Amino acid sequence: MRLKRFTAGALALSILASLPTAALASSDAASEDTAGYLILGEDLSDSQEKTVLKLLGVDDLSEYEVSYTTHEEEEELFGSYLSASLLGTKALSSILLVPAEEGSGITVTTYNISYCTEEMYQTALADAGLADVEVYVAAPTSLSGTCALASAFKAYSIMTGEELDEDATDAAAEEIVTTGEVGEAIGDSDTATKLITVLKEKALSEDLSEDEIGTTLDQLCENMGVTLDDETRQKIIDLIVKLQSADLDLDTIKQQASDLYDSIKSELEKLDESGVTDGSSNAFTALIQSIVDFFKSLFSGLFG
Repeated sequence: MRLKRFTAGALALSILASLPTAALASSDAASEDTAGYLILGEDLSDSQEKTVLKLLGVDDLSEYEVSYTTHEEEEELFGSYLSASLLGTKALSSILLVPAEEGSGITVTTYNISYCTEEMYQTALADAGLADVEVYVAAPTSLSGTCALASAFKAYSIMTGEELDEDATDAAAEEIVTTGEVGEAIGDSDTATKLITVLKEKALSEDLSEDEIGTTLDQLCENMGVTLDDETRQKIIDLIVKLQSADLDLDTIKQQASDLYDSIKSELEKLDESGVTDGSSNAFTALIQSIVDFFKSLFSGLFG
């Protein structure tokens, strides 16, 4: 029998005291009597549910804490960011969330998910405050997988007994969508994820202004051989500004998605070498230096 549905607002009603606290709550509140937290799409048919459970490796439902996510909850989370065609009309993608040892971070494995990559889930879940969990996402056929993000938030709240921060979950949803759109625009989801992850790390760690975010993004695109149209560029900037306002704990995010952040170290080093994150003062210094170099060459030509 299905458990009583959560309302859409139950995805994120009150703020956690801190992300590390959420991680501690995970170990305290998780039931030792359950093999994991299973959240199924409410609109799965019996045959589709069997397919999903097989993909997730679930044989006996009684071993799990089971709930369901509705399409209305999916719309609540993604309706402002996704077109109706991509969002669909049914909640089908599902997740299994299993508590992991403290410090192990977030791992994600997907089956039949076409829009959200494992890395996209990982960074979005870390943004939202999840910690030290194994996440398995499955759909009966190839689907976007957006419903599963709402399900993951719900599962974590059930596991910890705490609600996730509404601003963080909203920012995480927009990051999933924006990363997917950038991936489609440049034809490479992995590069899109790294591009946004590098920019996010620089913006959060150095508290960049919106103009500095744009300058850093332009340099990053040059370094990575990426070309963006103006609309896509602005979407990325808007996303990073939103992530800044969500007051995320970057150290915790990097710990929870350590493999992803390890993979972007070379791009961060290139940005550091370029000096673009020094902001407008760096641009001014560069201008002065170019003037000095010009006069040096001029006088060298006259008197040398």
